[in-house]
Amino acid sequence: MTEFSRIEEFIQSYADNIAKVLGLDVTILDEQGIRVSGTGYYSDLVGLPAPEGSFFRMILQTGQPGMIFDMKKNDSQCMNCKFLPQCRELATIGFPVHKREKTVGVIGIIGFSPEQKERMLHHSEKWMPFLQHTSALIEHKLLELDAEREKGCNMQEEMPQATLSPVYFAQLIGADTGLRDVIAKAKKVANSISTVLLRGESGTGKELLAKAIHSESQRARQPFVAVNCAAIPETLLESELFGYEGGAFTGSRREGKPGKFELAHKGTIFLDEVGDIPLSLQPKLLRVLQEKTIDRVGGVKTLEVDVRVIAATHRDLESMVREGTFREDLYYRLNVIPLRLKPLRERREDIPLYLQHFLYRYKTILQKGKLELDAGLAGRLVAYDWPGNIRQLENAVEYMVNMAEGPTIGAAELPEYLLAGEATVNGEKAGAGLDQLLADYERSILQKHLTDGGRQGKDKAAIARELQISLSTLYRKMEKYVLD
Repeated sequence: MTEFSRIEEFIQSYADNIAKVLGLDVTILDEQGIRVSGTGYYSDLVGLPAPEGSFFRMILQTGQPGMIFDMKKNDSQCMNCKFLPQCRELATIGFPVHKREKTVGVIGIIGFSPEQKERMLHHSEKWMPFLQHTSALIEHKLLELDAEREKGCNMQEEMPQATLSPVYFAQLIGADTGLRDVIAKAKKVANSISTVLLRGESGTGKELLAKAIHSESQRARQPFVAVNCAAIPETLLESELFGYEGGAFTGSRREGKPGKFELAHKGTIFLDEVGDIPLSLQPKLLRVLQEKTIDRVGGVKTLEVDVRVIAATHRDLESMVREGTFREDLYYRLNVIPLRLKPLRERREDIPLYLQHFLYRYKTILQKGKLELDAGLAGRLVAYDWPGNIRQLENAVEYMVNMAEGPTIGAAELPEYLLAGEATVNGEKAGAGLDQLLADYERSILQKHLTDGGRQGKDKAAIARELQISLSTLYRKMEKYVLD
């Protein structure tokens, strides 16, 4: 049994959606060179091995990606393929799928027409980051299944909760939008003792990144303890963080209680919304960071703790320091390794990836069968600013999957607050700025030309001439507005 045999449905569903978005064929091979999914021409070849000497076989052997835009050149990597004379491919790009550094498959995108080849050539610099992300998603799915299996094997053991539900860097979704740079830095400091400060708006995935840093570190089998500093009343926060001795205050347990720092000993503590810690408590937190010791409330004994600290905030700590509401020395002690997660409105290229990810998750959980987003709706969702970021987008997809009655999710399934946000005045979006109105108008013109006369998906060169733009500009705008 190969790695991919456990996720065949997921792989085929993902290949279908990629092909639909890109307008190109997709095929995926397992570690034995067997096609486990395919679209278009390759849908009839699922279950069959790729030819010996073929380009994808070479990627399996070397573990290195590649692209070919002229299959029959003398120096082409396809020259050893026995099926080269009959090959109909005009352009091919392949990327290995790794699982913990081992090559377990290949994902490829293929163009069969001159138009498809032109599109692949024009966007050649974007394909590798895109396929790298797709490969990471498949790895994430495999690791997720491994984690579930490990959880089942260890249910009888007393293990820290973090060990039962690990999160890996491969699970963090993002295209070439800055997230890869953040992950690269996070990998470098995973085993460091230095404090990490995650910056970003609510819902951008700060806790998920913190869990990934912990799971990929040498502390992975030790506790991961998360504390939302804004959710605990100020009067209780000190005892929650540092614990208390018996009888320290009215209503306290007779035997006392360990705090979160003690519970995270040898592991990681995640201080979410650290900017909300009251000024009176900040000196005590500073001492923990500097001395690695704590004092329980009402206690007389100093306790040593070995804890990796990861903090997060959406607040402007620099302004708080200037205003005197956050200690400058604590700020510098926390801000040793700063990592910033961008909001979705600054990385719209990631929105289709999240839509696909959450659509697959909730259609599986809710047993909805085959589901896809209407292309027009997908474009509107990409254009939306998502003030609640990933958390809001996930909730919206979960709602739409629950409301779906057929195989296609349309505008009728949108949550009411999103419908309200699309309200119009004299045919224009209420509150929309000039840039948004121009973008909507441009998209509508492109949509009209792409669908008029039954020409959808055909004769893009003629459409470009009618609009008096280059073919490459047309493809760039189609990609921007998620148009087929």
